[in-house]
Amino acid sequence: MIRLTVLLLALAAAFPAAAKPRAVSLDYCTDQYLLKLADKDQVLAVSRGADKDYSHLRAEAVNRKQIRPSREEVFALAPDLVLRQWGGGANAEKNFTAFGARVVSLGYPEDFEGVKDNIRLVADALGQEPRGEALIGEMEARLDALARTSDSKKRALYVTPGGVTAGAHTMIDAMIRAAGLVNVAAEEGESYWPALPAEEVLLAPPDFIVGGFFVSRDEDINHWSAARHPALKRLLEKTPSVQLPADLVSCAAWFSVDAAEMIAKGAE
Repeated sequence: MIRLTVLLLALAAAFPAAAKPRAVSLDYCTDQYLLKLADKDQVLAVSRGADKDYSHLRAEAVNRKQIRPSREEVFALAPDLVLRQWGGGANAEKNFTAFGARVVSLGYPEDFEGVKDNIRLVADALGQEPRGEALIGEMEARLDALARTSDSKKRALYVTPGGVTAGAHTMIDAMIRAAGLVNVAAEEGESYWPALPAEEVLLAPPDFIVGGFFVSRDEDINHWSAARHPALKRLLEKTPSVQLPADLVSCAAWFSVDAAEMIAKGAE
């Protein structure tokens, strides 16, 4: 028995576990997943948006190599894995797999189930499945806690400097619902990112405002947007609100739970 144990240990030493794949990320949303789930030595490079104020893990991107989503810059690093959502354009998979890298394209989550799918996709590609499941478990526990404690049914409206709101089939809608509120735009049958309906809002004012990107240095302001309508501005100023940081709403990810918790707390 002792000899067998020694033999097995010797074989294990002779054939060490395969190294985990080294990866690059082509856009700031996949930067978040790579920086969160990978070991440090697995991260070869992140995108040029990784250190901007709308990047949630910008602190972890400091001193990381940043690249453009070009074939030249990517393959100078010889990655095993290329992670992307939109980075690299429509031909990204064809361009990068031609050089031998595995390309993993993330989905565009409309709810927390979609976020879990992306976590599992990236964790599996990186060989970090336990880390991914732990992150999902933490998300689920926090969402369960919100469901038990937040059910105000207040009518909430999402507002941005660009004058758009968020309807059904958006992560913003999922955040508002997770916080126990009713999304005004979705309630009125809107989907995705419609223009802010100033007249409708003035006729049926929301109970609560969820602001996004108003404190971002990188957000362009549309000076002709409905959000700048004088009557609507007065309404928004007197309505209870919460301003979500850009790094919580720019991408759908595990930190979308942080935004839901902020909404729930602000609406108390």
